[in-house]
Amino acid sequence: MSDKERNLVWMTFTSPRFRYIKGEEWELHAKRIVAKFHAGYARHVDDPWRSEQFDALCQASPEFREFWESHDILDAIDAPKALRCPNLGILNFDHVSFQYLEDPSLTVSIHVPHQDGTVEKMQRLLSDYQHHHSESFASSTYMGE
Repeated sequence: MSDKERNLVWMTFTSPRFRYIKGEEWELHAKRIVAKFHAGYARHVDDPWRSEQFDALCQASPEFREFWESHDILDAIDAPKALRCPNLGILNFDHVSFQYLEDPSLTVSIHVPHQDGTVEKMQRLLSDYQHHHSESFASSTYMGE
């Protein structure tokens, strides 16, 4: 994905796959993302990147414009999150965020899997990924010597 497509705000409003993954939580998530982007935009009015993002998002998504115009103040609280995975079903996490003290604009977020089967599903996903990539590596490795 391009840098733009990897941006969480952009992904939230333009990716059908991301919307599917968020499921019923998409709208609340989207409103929180807009509120957080709005707050950052207000602190960095002269930042050309934010202005370009804002203009592009307004063009790409009527929902972004609607949520922006509402001026809602929502905190991106640490909270349970549910993600819908096509091959594993619902995955439940606790979402925890930490702000970097040296640069308050940077945040590290961690999704901690619940002990409701999500851990096992994540382990299976990782195992499948490793198995697939080890096969790809083995088939692409030259064994001629």
